[in-house]
Amino acid sequence: MSNQSSVPGSNGGSGNNGGSNRIIKVILLGDASVGKTSIRSQYIHHLFSNAYKATIGGDYLTTKVNDTILQIWDTAGQERFNSISRTFYRGSDIAIVVHDITNSNSFHNLNKWIQNFLENCHVATPSIMIVGNKLDKIDLRQVSLRQAREFGFSNLNLSNLIDDINQDIIEISAKNYIDVEKLFLRVSELGLKKLNENTTLLTFDNIDITTDNSNNSVQKKYNCC
Repeated sequence: MSNQSSVPGSNGGSGNNGGSNRIIKVILLGDASVGKTSIRSQYIHHLFSNAYKATIGGDYLTTKVNDTILQIWDTAGQERFNSISRTFYRGSDIAIVVHDITNSNSFHNLNKWIQNFLENCHVATPSIMIVGNKLDKIDLRQVSLRQAREFGFSNLNLSNLIDDINQDIIEISAKNYIDVEKLFLRVSELGLKKLNENTTLLTFDNIDITTDNSNNSVQKKYNCC
């Protein structure tokens, strides 16, 4: 796996440019201080900082994973930035909705983040992953993995958006880099699956349009698909 970072840029969704750039737009959502920025920073740069710095609005970095390019957006978790952040939801193929396993309020707010995402992404069937961060603070746990998976299983809004409860609702530690790479490998897998499902190949064979000027008739032969 090779990683490539980019300067924050404009919004964009998934695409297939000649088969070489299979871009998946991924967005990190969740309350402030759950660790969204740290998750992305650890995965791409292998850097972690205990100092908290609020994200304002949103920005993205890109990284290549197997046959896909992930465009990973980090967004603000603070309420006052929500109206700005929602503009970055558009065209997102996959949402990683993050909660802090030591903060039950962040878990209870998952539904709000998911609803906001579904209302603003303008994608018919996006994929959603639910991630509990700060597994390194397991002694302070307030939310269990079982609770998170029960939430995903019982939430009707997620019935077609979570592909596999066991693979798409997980726990990680950004600080200790526990299962962070596993998370993005799964994101790449979901993204590639989505691209393959959405790609329609049209082939036209043996199209012959012949004009016979002698009798002013037009003969058309269609043999395609």
